[in-house]
Amino acid sequence: MGNHRGGKGARGISKGPLIALGLVVVIVVGVFGWFQLADRIEDQGAAAAGACVEGDSVLTVAADPDIAADIRTLADRFTATSPVIRDHCISVTVTPVDSGEVRDALIAGPDGAWDDKLLGPRPALWIPSSSQWVRQVPPAVVNGEARPLAASPVVLAVRSEFENALTTAAVEWKDLPSLQTGRGSLATLGLSEWGSLGLALPVGSGSGSTELAVEAVAASVAGDSAGPVTAEQAGSTQVTSALTGLALGYQALPGAKPATTREALTLLADADDPSMEGIHAVPVTEQQVYRALREAPGSDVTTFVPKGATPVADHPAAILSGPAVDETQSRAAAQFTEFLREPEQGQVLADAGFRVEGLGRPDDTALTFPGFPTTLLPADSAAAEAMMGVIRNPVTERTSTILLDVSSSMGAGEGATSRLTNTTAALAAQVSRSPDASSLGLWEYSTNLDGTRPYTTVVATGPLSAGGFIEGSRRQALGARLAKAVPAAGTATYASLEAAYKSAVAGYTPGRTNSVLLLTDGANDDGSLTRADLLASLAAAGDPSKPVRIDVVTIGQNSDLNTLQAVADRTGGSLEKVPSSDGPALATAIGKLLS
Repeated sequence: MGNHRGGKGARGISKGPLIALGLVVVIVVGVFGWFQLADRIEDQGAAAAGACVEGDSVLTVAADPDIAADIRTLADRFTATSPVIRDHCISVTVTPVDSGEVRDALIAGPDGAWDDKLLGPRPALWIPSSSQWVRQVPPAVVNGEARPLAASPVVLAVRSEFENALTTAAVEWKDLPSLQTGRGSLATLGLSEWGSLGLALPVGSGSGSTELAVEAVAASVAGDSAGPVTAEQAGSTQVTSALTGLALGYQALPGAKPATTREALTLLADADDPSMEGIHAVPVTEQQVYRALREAPGSDVTTFVPKGATPVADHPAAILSGPAVDETQSRAAAQFTEFLREPEQGQVLADAGFRVEGLGRPDDTALTFPGFPTTLLPADSAAAEAMMGVIRNPVTERTSTILLDVSSSMGAGEGATSRLTNTTAALAAQVSRSPDASSLGLWEYSTNLDGTRPYTTVVATGPLSAGGFIEGSRRQALGARLAKAVPAAGTATYASLEAAYKSAVAGYTPGRTNSVLLLTDGANDDGSLTRADLLASLAAAGDPSKPVRIDVVTIGQNSDLNTLQAVADRTGGSLEKVPSSDGPALATAIGKLLS
């Protein structure tokens, strides 16, 4: 029989498996705890970010009034998403402000140029009506590329009868000046009772469409229909003459001259008999017409798109730079801009009458939203300023004889050239921008200039467009002869002025301003005629039925100032004193007296 193990205690359990099991438990608990800690850290980070530990930041947006209400709607949507950028809670505020006013403030520079009371808070994001405005501000003002958000072509708002005739005649942008002045007769379009095109050209705040339409006319007239219009083209004779015709035609229209596009559009829409009103067409964006029709359903207003490159109000989003825009606002502007480009937000703009790529047109209007083959590229600031300068201050049709002092003192150096060269350059520029229908002539004077008298008729006074000269037209002849002027001997102002005035009275042109423009830099030193003789002779030669004014530009110090002022006063003219021929003052004075 075998023996059994003795002893009083229970049989033992191996400790190895227990230790292993304990380690596994510790590891599992540790890993679980680690993940819980990581989740807690992540949640705490998200909570900290959601709490906007850096506080609130307001993205300020300046938007053209045409699109500002829709941008404000989308800004509220964006703010409702609780965007957080660089630990800041972002909200968006939108101020409607005219694109041209923002442009002018940005051009003026950062130091005190921005008027918060007039323009609202200085923006980090600018949405003007057109890339035209962005192109005209200094490049350093805009951070990155300003890409369009929503487009609307510039068209003419007209009544339906007028639109049918213009469409049938395939009227181009370059045709508008002749139709405006009546030289391009509307009778050929079956619209003889309308008189002229009657194109409104409002230039007040909120009239950016006028500037874009003016560029389209200039580009078409210059033969470079796609643009951009250059400064050289803007200052050319054909462009300035065409724009002058547009402006003078508008000034001559009967009735009110509205300051804004909206006012002009309202006048057009409210006319009981549009053929009897002064305004028959208004440069507008297509979206402005859509909005007007939505506000006044049933109005007999439609759109006409002249042939040629079409200017477009493309409403770009321009992120601005400068000390007033910090990194948070710059990033917020970029994020908000991308939000605006999403199809859901773009549909808001499309429903408001803008053209948004990939989205349909509104179907609650009779407007057709036609296509256009070519988009006009916008001009730079220098060209745009030159073109609108003509529109705001057109040179009127007039008959004027220019009496130019070519005495030896005019040969004195002033600036980089001589006084005479500065004067003839300023005169040539004024001749270039004068309308074709104006009659201008040039006389030069000095003592014994041609051996028998102190003056000579260099170019006889007559229409600038008239031909028969070696150089071509009278305009070209005047430019060529001004370039050849050279100083001679003494100053024979009195005798020369007497002869020029008598000639002007004899050649009087009814229905326009008639004048003699005297340009001189010194006192009369020809004893053939005294002050008293001159004043008496001018009084005797004058004819109340043929009023001819004597205007004077005197350069530098002139001891004959009292006599010249008396001459101007007694003939209804004006005297302009400029300290030097070097600088803009001379050209401004000449422009004032020949406009």
